[in-house]
Amino acid sequence: MHIVEGKTVTLPPSPGNGYAGDAAASATCPAGEVLTGGGAEVKAGNSYVQRYNLAASRPIGNETWWAYATNSDPNNPGTLQAFAVCAKVTNLDVVHTP
Repeated sequence: MHIVEGKTVTLPPSPGNGYAGDAAASATCPAGEVLTGGGAEVKAGNSYVQRYNLAASRPIGNETWWAYATNSDPNNPGTLQAFAVCAKVTNLDVVHTP
């Protein structure tokens, strides 16, 4: 097993109209590997950490971990990054007990 780091994306500031800035990120296992877990990290900009929220972090299909975050700070962007825990698929003979 190993961890695949997705691209770090910018979590934009709130546009100031009552809505939060938002972004989505993903990490995908390479061909021949399957997703066994994952997660995400939100990093605050130069502001209060409670303004940056991880809203969703979940698997999508058998190979991708997806994350979504919001930012209510009107002045400072943050970042969002997803991580996938991947394992190589192998063919194993099954041993049956009598």
